[in-house]
Amino acid sequence: MGFRDLFPFKGKPPDETGELEIAPTSTVTKRAPLRSETPGQEFEGRRALFRLAFKAMPVPGFPAEVEIGAAAVSQTQGPVWTQRTHVLQRPGWRPVFLKQMEQGVLEVGEGYTLTVCQLEVTVPRDLARALNVWRDEALGAVSVLIALLDERVAQELLAEDLILYDQAGVEAVAVVDQVTHMRKFPATTRIVQAHEEALAKLAALDLGADDPRLAAGRWYLRAAQGGPTPDAVAFLWIALEALSRPRYGTRLTNEEKRRTDVRWVEMALQEAGVDPSTIDPDVGRLAGLRAAVVHGGVEEPPLLHQGFRVLEQLTRLLLRHRLGTGPYGWPISPDENNLRFPLRQLATIAHRFDKTEWNPTTRRG
Repeated sequence: MGFRDLFPFKGKPPDETGELEIAPTSTVTKRAPLRSETPGQEFEGRRALFRLAFKAMPVPGFPAEVEIGAAAVSQTQGPVWTQRTHVLQRPGWRPVFLKQMEQGVLEVGEGYTLTVCQLEVTVPRDLARALNVWRDEALGAVSVLIALLDERVAQELLAEDLILYDQAGVEAVAVVDQVTHMRKFPATTRIVQAHEEALAKLAALDLGADDPRLAAGRWYLRAAQGGPTPDAVAFLWIALEALSRPRYGTRLTNEEKRRTDVRWVEMALQEAGVDPSTIDPDVGRLAGLRAAVVHGGVEEPPLLHQGFRVLEQLTRLLLRHRLGTGPYGWPISPDENNLRFPLRQLATIAHRFDKTEWNPTTRRG
């Protein structure tokens, strides 16, 4: 059949905006119903179409539609219409999220060949989780396609959205997008003199050197930006090994050769002043989480979210230790504030009353 752009608001943003509650690490704590064309009506149980669009190179002879499991992959000439929501947390004790939606005014991929992967789905009650699942399924479909062909078919992800149909399942009437792994940061102090002194030490880094600290930092950055995903677990463990093991090629003693990866990390933590027995889950279970992801191919291990947060903290801790900046930085866990009593308690209370402020969508013409 080939690709048809079913985006319902081409050139004209809708009058209403539906959203789901923002919550830490992409966990929706409250369910706000998506508004439809009828006040009070929800989209749960509706037919929908999940889409990923990639910039690609034209492939002569590419079929009008390639079926990969439940996914349909097509090539088309850009642009396609989509929706994108931008979210920024304002600094302060009370979390305030500034949101702006590009909807009906956003065309992507103009002048390029696009590869579009589409999944016919039904909207469940937990839409936030479903969006993550559908994204993984669509990426899985595209990944096996490029394994059979090559990566020219899907070079850069340009658009991701969910098109919702009316009750009859015939006409596209609404669009949903998701700011993946949006995090709610607590109140923190501004950069003070101790932070400035720690930052000043970074000037001595040789960014062109073959430095395990820089390699670990890049893996940490990729994980932190990706949020609690299986990929991030693998990235953080790579960073921990780079920070805890001797440089690659170093001649090891017989005792060191027998030392496990877990023991190397535990020793590095002890050197940084942390008792490994106080870590929960411990380093051994974190290594098991990594094994489940890397060797078992498990997409949603039970320890994923908790393990990600602990791995993230341990990597930040060892990075600071290896960089020689000492303890002078913001809290090791981005989920904690660094205020003192009684301000810490006041900030914790204020943190419970987050709010969202919408900025008007920019319209054409």
